[in-house]
Amino acid sequence: MSVQTITGKLCTNGPKGYLEVPLSTSVTDGTQTEVKTDSTVTVSTQSVGIYAERQTLVGGWVSAKTGIIYAAIINNGIVRAVVPITSRTAGASGSSDMVIPNNIVLNPGDQLMVTAYA
Repeated sequence: MSVQTITGKLCTNGPKGYLEVPLSTSVTDGTQTEVKTDSTVTVSTQSVGIYAERQTLVGGWVSAKTGIIYAAIINNGIVRAVVPITSRTAGASGSSDMVIPNNIVLNPGDQLMVTAYA
């Protein structure tokens, strides 16, 4: 098992205006892990449902060095939205924004869950 950093961003619109949610979390390959906000930007790591509460999810992406099996917004075991995934090589930094087809309003309890592989 190896450890890698999952990065990305979620794009939202709502009461706070246009808001980009920066993502960065270290995960162990093969285990389901919650990806939280990037603490270098948001001061402390937070779940996406807390950081962007009442914002409508409209786009974004999640990226890993080798690969991701899935990335989804989950609340109480229910998949509310699927987030586009991308792989980055040594020279790339991820992807441009992609549309999330199921525009949901984020609520406390919403978690961005991923499983990566080596």
